[in-house]
Amino acid sequence: MANLKELRIKIGGIRAIRKVTAAMKLVAGVKLRKAEQRALASKPYANELKKILATIKRENLAKSYELFDGRESVKNETLIAFASDKGFCGNFNYLLSKKLKEIVAERRALGIKVEILCVGNKLYQLLRHSLSENESAELVTEFYKGEIFSNAKLLAERVASEFREGKSDKISLVRTRYHSAMRMAVEEESLIPLKREENNDVTETIFEPSADEVLENLLPYNLGIQIYQAALESMASEQSSRMRSMDNATRNADEMLGDLTIRYNRMRQYGITQELTEVVAGADAIAND
Repeated sequence: MANLKELRIKIGGIRAIRKVTAAMKLVAGVKLRKAEQRALASKPYANELKKILATIKRENLAKSYELFDGRESVKNETLIAFASDKGFCGNFNYLLSKKLKEIVAERRALGIKVEILCVGNKLYQLLRHSLSENESAELVTEFYKGEIFSNAKLLAERVASEFREGKSDKISLVRTRYHSAMRMAVEEESLIPLKREENNDVTETIFEPSADEVLENLLPYNLGIQIYQAALESMASEQSSRMRSMDNATRNADEMLGDLTIRYNRMRQYGITQELTEVVAGADAIAND
């Protein structure tokens, strides 16, 4: 009977865990819908802004811009990586840390010093003990707790200032590109320099007041918009990963409950049969006497 008691305790514990995972799945689903709406609503604007800047012809410019073209020699690079502050989201943070370690290894081979700005405590915890002397990781605190757009703007101003001061020669994003609730991918994207795109449009573009003034205003603004978009897609990807992770955990709990319930019923039936056998054997022995 002691085994039956142990099984009852296990079944009760798994039922309690299942309630938690099922509730977390529902909460993640609600948060995912909100995060997905925000990410998909701003995505066309962010992509079009980046495309406009990336296709501006250099011959229309009176001077060169380092925020646009970058620097010839890259000795220091800043990586802005977006992850989560909370756990229970499957392999979301692990995939980001894996991608970052690959990027850092590539830069290390080229002799480039790397600084990682971790937006998300879990990623910072995964990375801080795996970096060498020429690499550093810093946690960007309170990013997700305030107004995301304002925090993205402040972060953009910080990295742009570090670039102008020569502390960094290149700025890149490492983020999760959100496609759907079932499909996302970890990608690296260059912010400074802005990746060029071929402009095959024969139509002449007229800038008012001039292409240079447009760039001077839009380049810093674009940094904030791309960081903001990366944050939104990271939040949507996090909730999607958490929802799927909690769904898998709930399914596993159901399977374990089914197996334990069958074992419990078999042991209980075995105990009842054994008791009946003993009673019948005792009655037969009394009758024979």
